[in-house]
Amino acid sequence: MSKTGSQVAMSLLLFTGFACGESGDSRTAPGPAAQAADETQDQGGVHAEQTEAHGASPNPQSTTEAASLGEAWAALRAARDAIAADIASGALDKLHQEAERLPELAQGVLEFSTELAPDKRARVEGAVKQMPRLAEALDEMGDKGDAVRSAEQLAQLDALLELIAVQYPAGALESSGSGAPHAGGGHDRAMHDHSAMSALPGHEHKTRPLAAVDAPAQATIVVVASEFAFEPSTIELRAGVPTRIELDNRGAAVEHSLLVHAPNGGDWIHLHAAANGTDAGTFQIDTPGSYDVLCTIPGHTEAGMVGKLVIAAT
Repeated sequence: MSKTGSQVAMSLLLFTGFACGESGDSRTAPGPAAQAADETQDQGGVHAEQTEAHGASPNPQSTTEAASLGEAWAALRAARDAIAADIASGALDKLHQEAERLPELAQGVLEFSTELAPDKRARVEGAVKQMPRLAEALDEMGDKGDAVRSAEQLAQLDALLELIAVQYPAGALESSGSGAPHAGGGHDRAMHDHSAMSALPGHEHKTRPLAAVDAPAQATIVVVASEFAFEPSTIELRAGVPTRIELDNRGAAVEHSLLVHAPNGGDWIHLHAAANGTDAGTFQIDTPGSYDVLCTIPGHTEAGMVGKLVIAAT
């Protein structure tokens, strides 16, 4: 064969090998773009397998599709109701499916709240910031199969939702076509249809407050609680004098507490009143000074529901 013929034959051989490289034994190495595509596909498959193993859908519906405040609120409430249903049915292994959506759904409500007064929007934002912690706790308790603690976390979620709801004018959170309006300022009794074990941690009065006494009261102070303030904001007691403190919750939507921590641990004073309810006790503190008063319902301290207890020397 001539030199020119050899060159032609070699060219044909190389061309044939290149064209058949995908099916032949001598495959060509994929380029960088193809490698990246393969890696992305592999990672997506692994993620889908992990998600399915955890019990969730590999392609969950987007949580950012709400077109209005009402729709965003309805989506958040729907997630809450699904969590409650799972707890009631004992399907604790499914709690993560809705719990993981809570932060993004709550953020959606906040994003539609630009017209709220600054102080009210700040309260909503404070509640939204607590959602990741709450979602993580629900997920953890669900994985542990702890029904009692799961119900406690649900009660905290309900308190946060009520804190959010009361910031809006009546009807603002209604979703057209939902058939179930949740107006701001309205009290959603469905949120409290739980068993007794769902009491908020720290509000079960498991231990008697350290300053509680059985002696007859020599003075009485009425503290009015509302959304979200104490009146008076400064409570004045005389050291060593038994004093009856009455917590009058005039808030129409949420429960409130009045708590004063003792300097060395424990609670000096602890009262807890449901919406439109009261709680009272007689307390005696012998140490003069100024101490913080808190409403420890989740989100209420962050909303500014604080005060001072001043113990005056006799």
